[in-house]
Amino acid sequence: MRYAVPAALAATLVVLASGCGSPVSEPSAAPSAGPTRSASGAVPAPLTPTAPPNGPTDQNKPTGWIVGTVTAGGTGPCYGLETDEGVPYALHSTAGIRLDKGARVRVKATPSRLLIYCGPGKLLDMSAAEPLR
Repeated sequence: MRYAVPAALAATLVVLASGCGSPVSEPSAAPSAGPTRSASGAVPAPLTPTAPPNGPTDQNKPTGWIVGTVTAGGTGPCYGLETDEGVPYALHSTAGIRLDKGARVRVKATPSRLLIYCGPGKLLDMSAAEPLR
């Protein structure tokens, strides 16, 4: 039994079949002439570091003291804090620190290694808190 094949399908099959038997070229074993330059003429930076970094490499995780307004208070272990810039933080502390919602505070915090949820924001471990006037 013979079937009619639409012209567009037949053309597609011919294009696909033509690439099936082409030989694969081997990569050149010739050595490189050195680093290639971009269109602007600049040579790209080396891929391996030449020295360890001089400072923190993750600028998105603050350490030290943070000032803001308490958005979720109580005696813990989870708290909420929002900075004057509008950055939300989820704070965790098992020290039983009391923070009142709406209070302006300064907290000492470090990046958390815990896998817990203390609310919206960047999770930090809080070790101290001081009220601001």
